[in-house]
Amino acid sequence: MELRHLHYFIAIAKFGSITKAAESLHIAQPPLSRQLRSLEEELGVNLFERNKKKKVKLTLQGEFFLKKAEHILNTVNDTLTEFKEFDKTVNYKLAVGTTIYSAQTMFKQIEKFKKKHDDLRFNIWEADSTSLYKLLKERKIDVAYVNDELSDSDIKSKLILDENCFCILPKNIEEYIKHEEISIEELAKLPLILLTSNTFSGLYKQIIDTFNEKKLDANILCECHDSSILIQLLSRGVGGTVLPGSAITKDIHKSYTVLPIKDNYWTSQTQIAWRKDGYTSKIAQVFINENIIL
Repeated sequence: MELRHLHYFIAIAKFGSITKAAESLHIAQPPLSRQLRSLEEELGVNLFERNKKKKVKLTLQGEFFLKKAEHILNTVNDTLTEFKEFDKTVNYKLAVGTTIYSAQTMFKQIEKFKKKHDDLRFNIWEADSTSLYKLLKERKIDVAYVNDELSDSDIKSKLILDENCFCILPKNIEEYIKHEEISIEELAKLPLILLTSNTFSGLYKQIIDTFNEKKLDANILCECHDSSILIQLLSRGVGGTVLPGSAITKDIHKSYTVLPIKDNYWTSQTQIAWRKDGYTSKIAQVFINENIIL
């Protein structure tokens, strides 16, 4: 039994005539009669009583089946309507992952994209690069802004930003307020608050590796796993940190001392990453195509 058989049956019941039903369905009468006979044979009952005037009347079984057929088709139509609305919602919802260091770049691209797509809704995940790759493969996010180049045959990525890192110091460390830059040796002596992750990757790894190579005993006061805690500690004058240039907002420039690091030991490379194969929503495809170049 197919849905079209139910459509045919309901039309015949409505018009009380196979001929008139065929006209409304824009099909010939003989094929419609055959479809009705096929349906009745499959059900094992007569759905209609026939008379010589080519009129048809529902049997008791036909009346019962009509209610069920109408319910089935109404359910299918409601489901299709709901699915189209759901599909539209899904296609205008973007799930984005970002590292803390790439967040400002992500915000700028979303703001620019939303001007063209007013209906855009989005979810944002913050994690380290390795975790974001995992979320991509699990279909939990559509696109990720990462800082580590990871080798994964299931993921495609493109470099969109390569920048230097800066030292951020609270104003209470007064001796550096008028400095034009800070050396890595001076930085190692200051109380530092660094963002870290469970995967020991990204900028944190660069910083630790450099201190070790230089045989510098850095004064790392706190290792944070949460960017909001880092900002809270900075605001309380607990210590300084290191951030990529794009992560330094106007408020940070206003409230803290921002210094270039002599010899630019650390850089941050932001890449946009997405799944190589599999389903990607239309809005995500457009977002990726428009934003792989800043």
